[in-house]
Amino acid sequence: MRGGGGFSGGGMARPQPGLGGGGFGGGGLGGGGLSRPQTGFGGGGGGGGGFSRGDLRPAGGFSQGDRLNRVGNPSLNRPAERPALARPPAGSLTRPGAPGTGLGRPDRVGNGSINTNINRNVNVNRNVNRNLTVNPTWNRQVNLNAVNRYPGWVRPGWGVARPWNWGWYSAGVRPGWGWWGANAAVWGISTLATAAIINNAVNNAVNSNVPYIVVPNSTYELQFGTVQPSGEASVNFVATADGNSYQLSADCNTGLLNGNPPASAAEAELLNAACQVAFGTAS
Repeated sequence: MRGGGGFSGGGMARPQPGLGGGGFGGGGLGGGGLSRPQTGFGGGGGGGGGFSRGDLRPAGGFSQGDRLNRVGNPSLNRPAERPALARPPAGSLTRPGAPGTGLGRPDRVGNGSINTNINRNVNVNRNVNRNLTVNPTWNRQVNLNAVNRYPGWVRPGWGVARPWNWGWYSAGVRPGWGWWGANAAVWGISTLATAAIINNAVNNAVNSNVPYIVVPNSTYELQFGTVQPSGEASVNFVATADGNSYQLSADCNTGLLNGNPPASAAEAELLNAACQVAFGTAS
């Protein structure tokens, strides 16, 4: 097919992408040889305007717009102010243990501190009876309810009613016990209670129906109705000290209490009283 002037001088030009010039119209394969077709379909040509290269993106595409302020898009910017949390005023919360709740917890003050003003003035009775007047060798406690404290001879005229030999012991007379001199000097005594003192105490107790006497110069109680001779010079009896009662023994010849010399003047008085009730002279 021959166009307007055939192939023009200058040789064949490097074909350009697309169809050049006006396609097959208006000049054919245009002067100057094959001209470089333009990208896209050029204006004119075989059907008019064709497709223009134009913008690579469609004109009606998505608009970039304002990424930060467009409606409906999430924002990365943190709001300038957060809504403040409404906290109750200090001291307005009622916690367990507050006045009127009845619970046994310490009251809390409005600033959150705990009231620790606890009354620690506890009256503890520490006056413990430690049996300070009881010799450690007194280890035979007895129940007075199980002891006969009113034998037949415990009555007015008890001295002559005793059913054993008596009359050889002399209370109050300076005893011949081997330990007496040195210990009496330490204790600051020179004699023990006389027979008259002990006999008078027993008489009053019998007349008052009281089963014991308080041993002179001591806090011991001699349960005189329990006095029972054991042999010619020994005696068994019950004594009460610091609220407890003990079964004891005495040797009136050697002056031993529970097999040992008395450890105090009070123990010596107890020994003397038991021996007087058992073997002393009494009317």
